[in-house]
Amino acid sequence: MNVLRTIRNNWKKSVFFSGLLGYGISTLKTNIEIKQYMNEFSNDVMHVGQNTQGTPQNVLVVMNPIANNKKAENLFKKYCEPILHLAGYSVEVLRTNYIGHAKAYVEELSKLPDVIVVAGGDGTKSEVITGLLRRQGSSCPISFIPLGRDKQPKSSFFSLSKQHELDYVIQLCNSLVPLLKNQSKYESVIQYDVLNDAASEEGAAQLKPIFGLNGFSWGLLKELDNKKDKYWYLGPLKHHIAAFIRSFSGNVDWQLDTDYVYTPPCSGCSNCRVQRDKTPPNKGFFTKKLVSPQNGKVDASYKLVVNEKCSSNQEGSITSNQINISLNQNSENFDELESKFINSLQPGWEFIKNIPNITNKTIEPNFIVKSRTIKLYPSANTPNIFYSIDGEEYEPRPIKVSIVPNAIKVFC
Repeated sequence: MNVLRTIRNNWKKSVFFSGLLGYGISTLKTNIEIKQYMNEFSNDVMHVGQNTQGTPQNVLVVMNPIANNKKAENLFKKYCEPILHLAGYSVEVLRTNYIGHAKAYVEELSKLPDVIVVAGGDGTKSEVITGLLRRQGSSCPISFIPLGRDKQPKSSFFSLSKQHELDYVIQLCNSLVPLLKNQSKYESVIQYDVLNDAASEEGAAQLKPIFGLNGFSWGLLKELDNKKDKYWYLGPLKHHIAAFIRSFSGNVDWQLDTDYVYTPPCSGCSNCRVQRDKTPPNKGFFTKKLVSPQNGKVDASYKLVVNEKCSSNQEGSITSNQINISLNQNSENFDELESKFINSLQPGWEFIKNIPNITNKTIEPNFIVKSRTIKLYPSANTPNIFYSIDGEEYEPRPIKVSIVPNAIKVFC
């Protein structure tokens, strides 16, 4: 009775310490489960070993130490690196120090490793892929560890459950399984080229392509996605607040006036299937520039395939709030670009009512273009909103977006 009386007389302290105790028990339980899972996974790795013929031996890990709010390096060292050593790999770690570091390092390597493991977010992926595809004919397989912030499972802001931590560890370990078992396939990538203009033809001719996997984003919604981190202290409401504040801004910088030219999707013919030719040595390094196309020659397997529609150009102009371009496989099992144009957003009350759809990224596009290539020509009075290519920002300029089929070998 004395205990109950004490709890009743000090109920605020009782509630606080009960919550603290519950959180501590949940954390302890999760840590025990993670340890048990890692022990089981390590035993499986030891049995798999490296008996598979042709399994890579030398691994270069490209690590972005500031990814996932500077948690990426600690997560990699705690859960992933021990697995690689246990499997018998010789591991070298490159910690990137600046934007473009991974791109330049991979491009200028005198000898490539047997495999490159990308431990970071989408931007690090794009840099490694760009560095590989800019090389003079040499390449190597890639493995991805999802250490970016956007890849971490989301949890409730007020939840005391730690289950999401165990799920994330399982996700990290599972990302290494294809590498350990030597399971790979070829993936297509997106190529971005600056289009020459009279004012900068000489400079643009010296630029090189940028390559990516996740796509292109430009406009109001991407700007909101970037600005939400300013309101980090609001937790899960930060995206909503960023959108709410933006709804009161003027209408001038909401519109993107763009001309576009695209070619229809094609499964492969003598016109569009090319092999990347050898690229001249890089004479400069650009961290905030887009690039010009490489020369190529027709792939012999497609010389006899003729598709007259492949090279036909379709033109148009559009005013939009947001443009998203992604690489998808269509119902006929070949890759195509899908460009989505959203032009239904206007400042004011209607925008505020749309905030849940904006934060959940469920705004329906008003216009969709499916293509093999697409060129974008922003107007001179377009707001200074940067392009986003796999999460990295670039100055808006006329560009060509195209597909490079089966460009990289990925463990997945």
